[in-house]
Amino acid sequence: MLIRRNQSQSWLPGISLVVLLLTLLVTLTKGTAPIPPIDVINVLLAKLGLTDSDILATPTGIILWEIRWPRVALAVLAGSTLAISGACYQTLFRNPLADPFILGVSSGAALGAAVAITFWQGAYLTLSAFVGSAVAVAVVYFLGRQDEGADSQQILLAGVAFGSMLSALLSCIMAVFSQQIHLIVFWLMGSLASPVQSLPAVAAVVCFGMAAILFFARDLDLVALGEETAHHLGVNLPLVRLVILGATTLITGAVVSVTGIIGFIGLVVPHMVRNVAGPEHVRLLPLSAVWGATLLLWADSLTRMFTSLVSIPVGVVTALFGGPFFLYILYTSRTGR
Repeated sequence: MLIRRNQSQSWLPGISLVVLLLTLLVTLTKGTAPIPPIDVINVLLAKLGLTDSDILATPTGIILWEIRWPRVALAVLAGSTLAISGACYQTLFRNPLADPFILGVSSGAALGAAVAITFWQGAYLTLSAFVGSAVAVAVVYFLGRQDEGADSQQILLAGVAFGSMLSALLSCIMAVFSQQIHLIVFWLMGSLASPVQSLPAVAAVVCFGMAAILFFARDLDLVALGEETAHHLGVNLPLVRLVILGATTLITGAVVSVTGIIGFIGLVVPHMVRNVAGPEHVRLLPLSAVWGATLLLWADSLTRMFTSLVSIPVGVVTALFGGPFFLYILYTSRTGR
């Protein structure tokens, strides 16, 4: 049985990448104007300089590369970021219900976006949302610190309390400036429909943050055994917490500032991957990134496959599927099954 499990795990990374690539191909073919897979492949090869580039100037090339590809790339960035962040939070807080927004990232980003929409007509929205998320987590980390260092449970409680306060401020803004409420609500639902010009910069930030997280993957394995055990095994817990929380905040804030609030990816994907691939973070984190991207791509494709669903933000779709999974985790945690 052990041999079979190890053999299946050795094939898992390759299978996961194949599924992601096939999902990318299928996603690029879907939309109001269906495009054959062979045309998608020809456009991609032309962009890489492997075939004649004339196809890039055709309507098919323009639709694929200037409209659909930025949206697909944003979905890959967002899905992988939220999944990796969720895996890290669940390990640090030893809480199966922890997700990337538990430290006030979503509340801070939402408040920053609401301020930009209300007072600056949407200008500086991405910057305001990112600053809001970063400030929120910095305050939460400060409130969660103790004399001997940061405590995971104190940080968790501080995140819940401060996030609730920021949500109350957001409600006040929406009540006072009701003429902007529809724009704020749409942003809160999460969407991939409007990739920004700063997408390469967001990708660079995400790659930097993920590299920092992967560097501490072995330390996360020890933290998962318990903080006392990790300390006796030589793990510098304050440093690991600071780096992991800082990196996850950086990448999650960067993505959320562009997409809005997309929930449950960071909750669902790490659980699915951990059950199949095991708890080792060297394997768990990359696979979570791949399947987070895949799941978000399928959720976004669902809204574009049917004309009646085009106006529904992808955050609504992930919530519809993630909500029942959240309740399942809550039930199994309570019953111990």
